[in-house]
Amino acid sequence: MLAAIAMHETGNGTSNAVKNKYNVGGMMGKNGLMSFGSLEEGINAMASNLKRLYYDQGLTTIEQIQKKYAPVGASNDPTGLNKNWVNGVSKFYQMLGG
Repeated sequence: MLAAIAMHETGNGTSNAVKNKYNVGGMMGKNGLMSFGSLEEGINAMASNLKRLYYDQGLTTIEQIQKKYAPVGASNDPTGLNKNWVNGVSKFYQMLGG
């Protein structure tokens, strides 16, 4: 699931967030898009975030995770892309054999 979310969040690895900030999960901080020192650091941060704030809290399906990770109507989603999150992540998840 981590890979599917990362693929969706980064436009399959093509976004500026992953290229310039090593942010594979579209993770946001107090000052906007978070930045990491390496790709490994970005992956580890996303994995830790997903485990602590989602899996450990019982949010284990794509649909459950979406409601917190990329909620429809979120203030940091002015163009409404979050409405495509479940379908996008699900597509990559199935492609990866999930």
